[in-house]
Amino acid sequence: MSLRARTSIVGHAVRGCLAGRRFWENRPTNSFVRDGYEVIHGFLDRVECERLVALAAAHLPGPSHQVAGNCYTWVKAESAHGRNRGVRELLNVNDIDDNVATLMADRRVHSLFEARLGEPVEMYGFSIQFDDVDTTSKRGFHIDGYAPPQFKAFIYLNDVLDEGDGPYTIVPGSHRWSARKLANDLVNAATSGTRRDVRYLVDDDDLRTVLAPAGTIILSTQDAVHKGWSNHWRTPRYAMIGYATTARHFRGGPITEGADAIGQPRASAG
Repeated sequence: MSLRARTSIVGHAVRGCLAGRRFWENRPTNSFVRDGYEVIHGFLDRVECERLVALAAAHLPGPSHQVAGNCYTWVKAESAHGRNRGVRELLNVNDIDDNVATLMADRRVHSLFEARLGEPVEMYGFSIQFDDVDTTSKRGFHIDGYAPPQFKAFIYLNDVLDEGDGPYTIVPGSHRWSARKLANDLVNAATSGTRRDVRYLVDDDDLRTVLAPAGTIILSTQDAVHKGWSNHWRTPRYAMIGYATTARHFRGGPITEGADAIGQPRASAG
């Protein structure tokens, strides 16, 4: 890694930590702002969850490919980094499914975030993620980015009632960390590590896993420290994921995460 690249990592981390602290200090007082996540049961009914699982299962087999419009699949096993090899994702599913398009248009998920953040929110779109049983390649502790925060709404589409089912995993309150996240990116810059990995000053005693039935929605801020659950041995997990940010930081959709797998540029913060 060049000196310029190392300096860029450090500079980005410093600016991000300072901006993140300012952002969270100016939010309302509630459990989401305190913990960085919140669990709400019964957001979708089981019939709709099963329908969405069937929709994803019809499109996810095979290599990464364009489905229709902005909708595409991303097979993470194709990535050179070797992480999360059991994950496949159907992105911008709101482009191919009327019910999900309605969920996007009626702003039900937007309003949940807005009530907690105290400001308008916009969404890039929804994906459906298939997370297969995997105990060897899950990414360790990391953040998705610094400020401006990106948010995700994870909706379990099948029951996640045992830690072997691959639950959502987070370190509560870690979105407010500055020194620990900055220290980790300093080490990443010095050792050519992956930026935003959090390998030090955190361990499994700090984390929480969310066990809940299908239809549960988990509101999450992605500047909190989280990881793929490494003891995912029992059943695959399906989840629909809504990608969001504050309206003042929104630069337009759709989701473009993983779009390079189908030869498309990554244009948004999704």
